[in-house]
Amino acid sequence: MPKVSVIIPSYNHAPYLRQRVESVLNQTFQDFEVLILDDASKDKSVKILRRYTEFPQVSLHVNPTNSGSVFRQWEKGVKLARGEYVWIAESDDWAAPTFLSRLVLLLDQNPDVGVAYAQSYIADADSKIKSTAYNWTEDLHPTRWKTDFVSSGRDEVSSYLVRKNTIPNASAVLMRASVLASVSAPDPSFRLCGDWLHWIRMLMRSNVGFVAEPLNYWRLNTSNARSSAPGTLEWIEGERVLSEAVALLNLGEAEKNAIVLEFLKRCWGWQKDFIESRLQPSRRLFRL
Repeated sequence: MPKVSVIIPSYNHAPYLRQRVESVLNQTFQDFEVLILDDASKDKSVKILRRYTEFPQVSLHVNPTNSGSVFRQWEKGVKLARGEYVWIAESDDWAAPTFLSRLVLLLDQNPDVGVAYAQSYIADADSKIKSTAYNWTEDLHPTRWKTDFVSSGRDEVSSYLVRKNTIPNASAVLMRASVLASVSAPDPSFRLCGDWLHWIRMLMRSNVGFVAEPLNYWRLNTSNARSSAPGTLEWIEGERVLSEAVALLNLGEAEKNAIVLEFLKRCWGWQKDFIESRLQPSRRLFRL
Protein backbone atom coordinates (compact mmCIF):
# COMPACT_ATOMS: atom_id res chain seq x y z
CA MET A 1 0.00 0.00 0.00
CA PRO A 2 1.33 3.48 -0.77
CA LYS A 3 2.17 5.74 2.15
CA VAL A 4 0.56 8.75 0.43
CA SER A 5 -2.35 9.09 -1.97
CA VAL A 6 -1.99 12.18 -4.14
CA ILE A 7 -5.32 13.34 -5.58
CA ILE A 8 -5.16 15.84 -8.44
CA PRO A 9 -8.63 17.24 -9.27
CA SER A 10 -8.38 18.77 -12.73
CA TYR A 11 -10.69 21.01 -14.74
CA ASN A 12 -9.65 23.25 -17.63
CA HIS A 13 -6.15 23.86 -16.28
CA ALA A 14 -4.17 22.66 -19.30
CA PRO A 15 -1.51 25.41 -19.07
CA TYR A 16 -0.52 24.34 -15.55
CA LEU A 17 -0.79 20.54 -15.63
CA ARG A 18 2.77 19.65 -16.60
CA GLN A 19 4.19 21.75 -13.79
CA ARG A 20 1.65 20.33 -11.33
CA VAL A 21 2.08 16.65 -12.16
CA GLU A 22 5.85 16.79 -12.55
CA SER A 23 6.22 18.57 -9.22
CA VAL A 24 4.48 15.53 -7.69
CA LEU A 25 6.45 12.91 -9.60
CA ASN A 26 9.75 14.64 -8.71
CA GLN A 27 9.21 14.58 -4.95
CA THR A 28 12.17 13.38 -2.88
CA PHE A 29 9.68 11.15 -1.02
CA GLN A 30 8.51 8.54 -3.54
CA ASP A 31 6.13 6.17 -1.71
CA PHE A 32 2.89 7.43 -3.26
CA GLU A 33 0.11 6.81 -5.75
CA VAL A 34 -1.26 9.58 -7.99
CA LEU A 35 -4.99 9.70 -8.72
CA ILE A 36 -5.73 12.28 -11.43
CA LEU A 37 -9.43 13.14 -11.67
CA ASP A 38 -10.42 15.16 -14.70
CA ASP A 39 -13.90 16.68 -14.45
CA ALA A 40 -14.80 16.65 -18.18
CA SER A 41 -12.36 19.41 -19.15
CA LYS A 42 -13.09 21.24 -22.40
CA ASP A 43 -9.48 22.19 -23.10
CA LYS A 44 -6.45 19.95 -23.82
CA SER A 45 -6.20 18.72 -20.22
CA VAL A 46 -7.00 15.05 -20.87
CA LYS A 47 -4.55 14.84 -23.79
CA ILE A 48 -1.80 16.22 -21.55
CA LEU A 49 -2.71 14.01 -18.61
CA ARG A 50 -2.77 10.77 -20.61
CA ARG A 51 0.98 11.14 -21.15
CA TYR A 52 1.55 10.53 -17.44
CA THR A 53 -0.30 7.22 -17.29
CA GLU A 54 2.93 5.54 -18.43
CA PHE A 55 4.13 5.98 -14.85
CA PRO A 56 3.02 2.93 -12.82
CA GLN A 57 1.94 4.98 -9.81
CA VAL A 58 -0.36 7.22 -11.90
CA SER A 59 -3.99 6.50 -12.78
CA LEU A 60 -6.31 8.82 -14.73
CA HIS A 61 -10.06 8.97 -14.11
CA VAL A 62 -12.06 11.12 -16.54
CA ASN A 63 -15.69 12.08 -15.85
CA PRO A 64 -17.98 11.84 -18.90
CA THR A 65 -19.83 14.93 -17.66
CA ASN A 66 -18.83 17.69 -15.29
CA SER A 67 -19.64 16.97 -11.64
CA GLY A 68 -20.44 20.60 -10.87
CA SER A 69 -18.20 20.80 -7.80
CA VAL A 70 -14.53 20.29 -7.04
CA PHE A 71 -15.62 18.88 -3.69
CA ARG A 72 -17.39 16.00 -5.46
CA GLN A 73 -14.01 15.28 -7.00
CA TRP A 74 -12.40 15.38 -3.56
CA GLU A 75 -14.91 12.80 -2.34
CA LYS A 76 -14.33 10.59 -5.38
CA GLY A 77 -10.57 10.74 -4.90
CA VAL A 78 -10.74 9.96 -1.19
CA LYS A 79 -12.85 6.86 -1.92
CA LEU A 80 -10.19 5.66 -4.38
CA ALA A 81 -7.25 6.49 -2.10
CA ARG A 82 -5.33 3.68 -0.41
CA GLY A 83 -2.64 5.67 1.39
CA GLU A 84 -2.14 6.41 5.06
CA TYR A 85 -1.95 10.10 4.17
CA VAL A 86 -3.87 12.08 1.54
CA TRP A 87 -2.72 15.12 -0.44
CA ILE A 88 -5.26 17.11 -2.49
CA ALA A 89 -2.87 18.66 -5.02
CA GLU A 90 -4.94 21.22 -6.91
CA SER A 91 -4.22 21.26 -10.63
CA ASP A 92 -3.17 24.92 -10.93
CA ASP A 93 -0.61 24.81 -8.09
CA TRP A 94 2.76 23.08 -7.72
CA ALA A 95 5.11 21.95 -4.96
CA ALA A 96 8.74 22.06 -3.88
CA PRO A 97 10.53 18.68 -4.18
CA THR A 98 10.71 18.28 -0.38
CA PHE A 99 7.01 18.99 0.27
CA LEU A 100 6.06 15.37 1.00
CA SER A 101 9.23 14.43 2.87
CA ARG A 102 8.74 17.29 5.35
CA LEU A 103 5.02 16.77 5.94
CA VAL A 104 5.16 12.96 6.04
CA LEU A 105 7.83 13.24 8.74
CA LEU A 106 5.66 15.68 10.72
CA LEU A 107 2.69 13.29 10.62
CA ASP A 108 4.85 10.23 11.38
CA GLN A 109 6.31 11.93 14.44
CA ASN A 110 2.96 13.28 15.70
CA PRO A 111 0.23 10.59 15.59
CA ASP A 112 -2.31 13.02 17.07
CA VAL A 113 -1.94 15.42 14.11
CA GLY A 114 -4.61 14.95 11.44
CA VAL A 115 -3.89 18.05 9.34
CA ALA A 116 -0.32 19.08 8.46
CA TYR A 117 0.41 21.99 6.16
CA ALA A 118 3.25 24.13 4.87
CA GLN A 119 3.58 27.81 4.17
CA SER A 120 2.85 28.82 0.57
CA TYR A 121 4.43 31.08 -1.98
CA ILE A 122 1.94 33.19 -3.92
CA ALA A 123 2.41 32.96 -7.69
CA ASP A 124 0.69 34.44 -10.72
CA ALA A 125 -0.58 32.73 -13.87
CA ASP A 126 2.94 32.90 -15.33
CA SER A 127 4.51 31.15 -12.31
CA LYS A 128 6.17 34.34 -11.07
CA ILE A 129 6.48 34.46 -7.27
CA LYS A 130 4.79 37.54 -5.84
CA SER A 131 4.85 37.01 -2.07
CA THR A 132 4.05 34.39 0.55
CA ALA A 133 0.75 33.56 2.23
CA TYR A 134 2.25 34.73 5.52
CA ASN A 135 0.52 38.05 4.82
CA TRP A 136 -2.82 36.24 4.98
CA THR A 137 -2.43 35.40 8.67
CA GLU A 138 -0.23 38.15 10.12
CA ASP A 139 -3.27 40.24 11.07
CA LEU A 140 -4.30 37.41 13.43
CA HIS A 141 -0.87 37.01 15.01
CA PRO A 142 2.33 38.85 14.02
CA THR A 143 4.77 35.96 14.54
CA ARG A 144 2.90 32.66 14.93
CA TRP A 145 3.23 31.50 11.31
CA LYS A 146 6.93 32.38 11.12
CA THR A 147 8.01 29.15 12.87
CA ASP A 148 6.99 25.49 12.81
CA PHE A 149 4.37 24.41 15.34
CA VAL A 150 2.08 21.60 16.47
CA SER A 151 -1.10 22.80 18.15
CA SER A 152 -4.39 21.59 19.59
CA GLY A 153 -6.93 21.32 16.80
CA ARG A 154 -9.77 22.64 18.93
CA ASP A 155 -7.68 25.64 20.00
CA GLU A 156 -6.81 26.29 16.35
CA VAL A 157 -10.50 26.43 15.49
CA SER A 158 -11.54 28.59 18.44
CA SER A 159 -8.63 31.05 18.13
CA TYR A 160 -8.12 31.36 14.38
CA LEU A 161 -10.39 29.36 12.07
CA VAL A 162 -13.50 31.09 13.42
CA ARG A 163 -11.99 34.34 12.17
CA LYS A 164 -11.07 33.27 8.64
CA ASN A 165 -9.61 30.31 6.78
CA THR A 166 -6.03 30.19 8.03
CA ILE A 167 -5.34 27.14 5.81
CA PRO A 168 -6.25 28.93 2.59
CA ASN A 169 -4.84 26.53 -0.02
CA ALA A 170 -5.61 22.79 0.00
CA SER A 171 -2.48 22.04 -2.04
CA ALA A 172 -0.40 22.95 1.04
CA VAL A 173 -2.06 20.27 3.20
CA LEU A 174 -1.32 16.61 3.96
CA MET A 175 -4.16 14.83 5.80
CA ARG A 176 -4.21 11.67 7.90
CA ALA A 177 -6.61 9.27 6.15
CA SER A 178 -7.99 7.83 9.39
CA VAL A 179 -9.10 11.29 10.58
CA LEU A 180 -10.34 12.15 7.10
CA ALA A 181 -12.55 9.05 7.16
CA SER A 182 -14.10 10.11 10.47
CA VAL A 183 -15.69 13.30 9.09
CA SER A 184 -18.29 13.81 6.40
CA ALA A 185 -17.19 14.72 2.88
CA PRO A 186 -17.12 18.43 1.96
CA ASP A 187 -20.56 19.70 0.96
CA PRO A 188 -20.65 19.94 -2.88
CA SER A 189 -22.99 22.94 -2.64
CA PHE A 190 -19.93 24.98 -1.60
CA ARG A 191 -17.92 26.52 -4.43
CA LEU A 192 -15.18 28.22 -2.43
CA CYS A 193 -15.34 27.64 1.34
CA GLY A 194 -15.90 23.88 1.56
CA ASP A 195 -12.24 23.33 2.44
CA TRP A 196 -12.47 25.81 5.33
CA LEU A 197 -15.34 23.85 6.88
CA HIS A 198 -13.47 20.60 6.17
CA TRP A 199 -10.41 21.74 8.16
CA ILE A 200 -12.66 22.76 11.05
CA ARG A 201 -14.34 19.35 11.14
CA MET A 202 -11.01 17.53 11.05
CA LEU A 203 -9.40 19.74 13.69
CA MET A 204 -12.26 19.17 16.10
CA ARG A 205 -11.05 15.54 16.04
CA SER A 206 -7.26 15.94 15.78
CA ASN A 207 -4.38 18.36 16.11
CA VAL A 208 -2.66 20.54 13.51
CA GLY A 209 0.97 20.78 12.42
CA PHE A 210 2.61 23.57 10.43
CA VAL A 211 5.91 23.90 8.53
CA ALA A 212 6.94 27.54 8.16
CA GLU A 213 9.15 26.98 5.11
CA PRO A 214 7.20 27.74 1.91
CA LEU A 215 6.94 24.35 0.16
CA ASN A 216 3.75 24.96 -1.79
CA TYR A 217 3.24 27.32 -4.73
CA TRP A 218 -0.30 28.71 -4.71
CA ARG A 219 -1.33 30.22 -8.02
CA LEU A 220 -3.79 33.05 -7.35
CA ASN A 221 -6.60 34.15 -9.67
CA THR A 222 -6.64 30.95 -11.75
CA SER A 223 -9.30 29.10 -9.73
CA ASN A 224 -12.41 27.84 -11.49
CA ALA A 225 -14.38 28.34 -8.25
CA ARG A 226 -14.33 32.13 -8.13
CA SER A 227 -16.90 33.82 -10.37
CA SER A 228 -17.62 36.94 -8.28
CA ALA A 229 -15.67 39.74 -6.61
CA PRO A 230 -13.59 38.84 -3.53
CA GLY A 231 -15.71 39.02 -0.40
CA THR A 232 -18.97 37.94 -2.04
CA LEU A 233 -18.70 34.14 -2.01
CA GLU A 234 -16.68 34.37 1.19
CA TRP A 235 -19.65 35.96 2.93
CA ILE A 236 -22.38 33.81 1.34
CA GLU A 237 -20.57 30.58 2.21
CA GLY A 238 -18.52 31.78 5.17
CA GLU A 239 -21.57 32.45 7.32
CA ARG A 240 -22.55 28.78 6.90
CA VAL A 241 -19.04 27.69 7.88
CA LEU A 242 -18.99 29.86 10.98
CA SER A 243 -22.44 28.71 12.08
CA GLU A 244 -21.26 25.10 12.13
CA ALA A 245 -17.97 26.02 13.83
CA VAL A 246 -19.84 27.88 16.58
CA ALA A 247 -22.12 24.87 17.10
CA LEU A 248 -19.15 22.47 17.30
CA LEU A 249 -17.49 24.74 19.87
CA ASN A 250 -20.75 25.08 21.88
CA LEU A 251 -20.51 28.87 21.87
CA GLY A 252 -23.36 31.15 22.93
CA GLU A 253 -25.42 33.50 20.78
CA ALA A 254 -23.44 36.59 21.78
CA GLU A 255 -20.13 34.94 20.84
CA LYS A 256 -21.61 33.76 17.57
CA ASN A 257 -22.84 37.25 16.67
CA ALA A 258 -19.43 38.76 17.41
CA ILE A 259 -17.65 36.15 15.24
CA VAL A 260 -20.04 36.60 12.31
CA LEU A 261 -19.84 40.41 12.51
CA GLU A 262 -16.04 40.38 12.50
CA PHE A 263 -16.03 38.16 9.42
CA LEU A 264 -18.60 40.36 7.66
CA LYS A 265 -16.27 43.32 8.18
CA ARG A 266 -13.45 41.32 6.58
CA CYS A 267 -15.62 40.58 3.56
CA TRP A 268 -16.50 44.26 3.23
CA GLY A 269 -12.78 45.05 3.31
CA TRP A 270 -12.03 42.56 0.51
CA GLN A 271 -14.82 44.03 -1.61
CA LYS A 272 -13.55 47.57 -0.97
CA ASP A 273 -10.04 46.56 -2.04
CA PHE A 274 -11.40 44.94 -5.18
CA ILE A 275 -13.40 48.02 -6.16
CA GLU A 276 -10.42 50.29 -5.53
CA SER A 277 -8.18 47.99 -7.57
CA ARG A 278 -10.51 48.43 -10.53
CA LEU A 279 -10.24 52.20 -10.15
CA GLN A 280 -6.48 52.00 -9.64
CA PRO A 281 -5.18 49.03 -11.69
CA SER A 282 -1.73 49.25 -10.12
CA ARG A 283 -3.12 48.13 -6.75
CA ARG A 284 -3.21 44.48 -5.75
CA LEU A 285 -6.43 42.60 -6.46
CA PHE A 286 -7.17 42.01 -2.80
CA ARG A 287 -5.30 42.30 0.42
CA LEU A 288 -3.72 39.06 1.58
